[in-house]
Amino acid sequence: MSDPTQDPTPRTAPAIVGRRTLVAGAAWSIPVMAVATAVPLAAASACPTAEFDAAFVTNSDSGSVKVLNATSPDTADTYTVRITSTLAPGTTTTQNGQSYNFSQNGSGWNGDFADDGSGDYTYSGFGPAGAIVLNQRKEGTTAPIGPGTDSQTLTFEFFDASGAAISATNVAIDIFDITSVEVPAWRASYWDAVGFSVTPASIVSEPTLDQGAGTGTLADPFRRSGGLFPTNPMEQAQYQDEFRFDSFPNGSTMDYTSFNGNQGWHFIAVSSIRFTAQIAC
Repeated sequence: MSDPTQDPTPRTAPAIVGRRTLVAGAAWSIPVMAVATAVPLAAASACPTAEFDAAFVTNSDSGSVKVLNATSPDTADTYTVRITSTLAPGTTTTQNGQSYNFSQNGSGWNGDFADDGSGDYTYSGFGPAGAIVLNQRKEGTTAPIGPGTDSQTLTFEFFDASGAAISATNVAIDIFDITSVEVPAWRASYWDAVGFSVTPASIVSEPTLDQGAGTGTLADPFRRSGGLFPTNPMEQAQYQDEFRFDSFPNGSTMDYTSFNGNQGWHFIAVSSIRFTAQIAC
């Protein structure tokens, strides 16, 4: 989210709260939305199924691969979820030698109104503890390097306790802070958009906030319904959208980009992954 308070030019747009304002003293507590799903019959097996919840642990490691442990009260086995990040050409996550992309400590870059990036700033401690940060913009110094927007692809893989790939069902992925700010400055303008290679069975948004637009596919990514739905102050309800899938084959992907040609810094975080899988008899 952008903070326009440093720009002396008057604007008619409503006041926008910057993330650096929000994080001071913030204690993020966003409840996981309940998933009402039926446990499926085990295909071609009498083995039972269990519901797993991936653990998100706060750390500053970035890189391009995350491996999350997933546990269930129904079994002592630990399953894993591996997430791999791939940046599209023309997308950057780094400024002044620092990237926060794919870290898990709520840090990131925010764009400001100076075209050369001199006003860009960082924030930390933003969002649910341990959530995986996606933080990017279009490459360029005083201007974007060309048309089009940035893009980052996440690939999801699920494994059982022996390391064998599994078929996950009833998958729920929560994304924190899908928001939008369109202003007359390229580094400060963004419109978060999220699309999956598998069509979501449903998308559940925070009920008191904008319900968004788009089906959540690669061709029609989910985003806020307009270009000025910024991050809310910490004392208000936060944007948290849950994407539910009946099945989610190994290797399914999620693309994170900016809608409507926006090219500035933007941020979301993957804050929860839950799924059903077959366990050993």
